[in-house]
Amino acid sequence: MGYPYGPQQGHDPYAGQGYAQPGYVDPYVDPYGGQPGYADPYGAQPYGAPAHGVPAYGAPYPGYGPPRAGGGTAITAAVIALLLSLLGLTGIGIAAAILIGTEATSATDAAGREEITVALAIGAAPALLLFLGSILLFHRKTAGRVILILLSSASLIFTAISIVAAVSTDGSDDLGFLLIGGIVTASIPLLVLLLAAAPSTGRWIKAGRQPAYPYY
Repeated sequence: MGYPYGPQQGHDPYAGQGYAQPGYVDPYVDPYGGQPGYADPYGAQPYGAPAHGVPAYGAPYPGYGPPRAGGGTAITAAVIALLLSLLGLTGIGIAAAILIGTEATSATDAAGREEITVALAIGAAPALLLFLGSILLFHRKTAGRVILILLSSASLIFTAISIVAAVSTDGSDDLGFLLIGGIVTASIPLLVLLLAAAPSTGRWIKAGRQPAYPYY
């Protein structure tokens, strides 16, 4: 027999009935009482932590991507390549027009005209590729970047070979002029190479494939 104000000490009225003895829950610690089926919407976050769905300080908000990459290096490389291609094609066109407008007076002259025609055709190929690479780079295509890098590298290698061949042939009398001319000639392809191969150019091309603001 129990006491009039409660169960006897050591006796559990819920024992044997499949129920656990209810305990006291501090509402300030867990307002839901730790009951099954209820989840703490605040996730027991520490004081000062942002609520669920709100990004931390300095983090981008959902629906807004990181700042867009600038295309200064890519656009500059494309503009320089476009100007070079137009100058090259213009010069080749003028030379072809002069060649067509004149007639060969001898067999030697005819052979020379054929050599000039082949040289113009060979020179037109890099100019056309340079034009194509600049247009593709304007449209944020990786192929345009690769074309400019390859053409610039080939131009630098050809300039270096030309300088070495000229120095070995003419000696050291005109070495200073050859070096200055080689540096001036190689400066523009080197600039295009550095701009096209810059990491910012790659980021700008990659950013063009993604929407400005991704869907939330």
